[in-house]
Amino acid sequence: MTDSVVHHDWRDKTILIVEDDDSNYLYFKSLLKQTNACLVRKTNGNEALDFIKNKNNKIDLIIMDILIPFINGIDVTRESKKIRKETPVIIVTAYTSKEVKQKSYLSGCDEYVIKPVLPAQLLELLSEYFHERKDIHSYQLS
Repeated sequence: MTDSVVHHDWRDKTILIVEDDDSNYLYFKSLLKQTNACLVRKTNGNEALDFIKNKNNKIDLIIMDILIPFINGIDVTRESKKIRKETPVIIVTAYTSKEVKQKSYLSGCDEYVIKPVLPAQLLELLSEYFHERKDIHSYQLS
C-alpha cells in the first residue's frame, strides 16, 4: 500500500504559540519539530502582546489559545491585528460555542480551529498560510 507524506521545511518561519497549558504546547512543539520552524512560546496575554509589539521580533504566524492569563486570546488577537495586520492568527481552542467563534472572527483571527486539532489538519492549514509548494513523497507501508 502506498501513502503520501508531505514534508515541510519552514526553517525561515517563526511561529508564535500563545498557550499556557504545557501539554498543549508540547503537542504543538512535537508536531512542528519536523518542520524546522522557529517556535516562540508565550504563556499569557501580556507576554504575547509585549512580544508582538516589538517590531524587531519576527513573527510569520500566531497560534493563539483563548483562555490564557491576564488578557484573553480574543483581545490579544484584536490588538495584534492593529500592530501586525498581515500576520495570520489561528485561534486553536476547546470552546465550541457560536458566540466565541463569532467573537474570535470579529477580533480579526484568520482561522478558528477546535481542539483537539489533528496533525495533518494543522500542518495543511499552516502550509496554506506559508504559501508552500507541497513536496510529496510516496513510501511503502509495511
